[in-house]
Amino acid sequence: MAGTSTESPLVEEVAPGITRIALPLFGIAGGVNVHLVRGDGPTTLVDAAMPLPGALEDLEAGLRTAGSSLDALELLLVTHHHLDHMGLAAEIHGQTGVPIAATRPVADAIADPHALLVREVGWGEAHIARHGAPDGLLDLARAGEPLVRGLPVAPTARVLTEGDVVRAGDHDLVVRVRPGHSPTDTLFVESDPVVPGRPVAFVGDHVFRAAPLTPVLGSMLGTDQRPAATYLRALEETAAIPGLLALTGHGPALADVAALHADRRGALDRRTGRVRDALTPEPRGTWDLGLEVWRGVPSERHGLTRLGALLASLELLEDEGAVVQGEADGRVTWAATAA
Repeated sequence: MAGTSTESPLVEEVAPGITRIALPLFGIAGGVNVHLVRGDGPTTLVDAAMPLPGALEDLEAGLRTAGSSLDALELLLVTHHHLDHMGLAAEIHGQTGVPIAATRPVADAIADPHALLVREVGWGEAHIARHGAPDGLLDLARAGEPLVRGLPVAPTARVLTEGDVVRAGDHDLVVRVRPGHSPTDTLFVESDPVVPGRPVAFVGDHVFRAAPLTPVLGSMLGTDQRPAATYLRALEETAAIPGLLALTGHGPALADVAALHADRRGALDRRTGRVRDALTPEPRGTWDLGLEVWRGVPSERHGLTRLGALLASLELLEDEGAVVQGEADGRVTWAATAA
């Protein structure tokens, strides 16, 4: 089974014409979701799971339980470029010829996932060096290189942009580019709800129940962008959609995105308070500051996430004027302002 799990796929109808298939994924509680969408329009699969041994068989089993099959698919939508969501897209396309629809950055990832990994690891090496973090934080990414190098590739038949409308089953879905969890996060939001007052949106990992509010790391979004502010704006726009049912990449659907966002924002604000308390007028490196905030060394598995959360808080404090960023010996430093 996928990722050496012995679980079976969980299959449940989450909205009219939409079936959630939760595929087992070792180390991830609840696995990873794909969604099957049926109706008068194209039979559509949203996302394509992780390309581990047994994953395709798990997907086929889940589709059979749902009364469908790979051959029945007429469209494959991909929410973002992370491997547990796009990983099987090229293999599914190769077996069935099903067209893929995704934004340009996701299309580029599907066309050459190995080149993407090489770029991301290279970016990560420079990033952690600037922040004084241990090189071992990238070991998991590097360990995935043989898997990614051997993946098939596929073209994207329809390259999507902000505001495009995609027909899936009975649903007209508007493309909303909302970077935050990753630089490529894409939402597919129902424009004319099949259930009045209850629009659905396929949100990938933009928001889900078990996730902290941790924006994508720094300049991966571009050196001129503020990742925390960008993510917060995107989440606020999503939370403001009345009656939204968010169909997530992990875990069950979210019926109250606004409440979850408020909870996550509260946790971010509390984290930011701890960072504020740890700052002194004496400049300190990012990782050294983090060790005090975290009260210990984070595991290599979670170190990048912790670093991203710390940088989010520092960005917010910098925008308040409470901290100033500097540099010493090629590394970023932070110091409390006089105010």
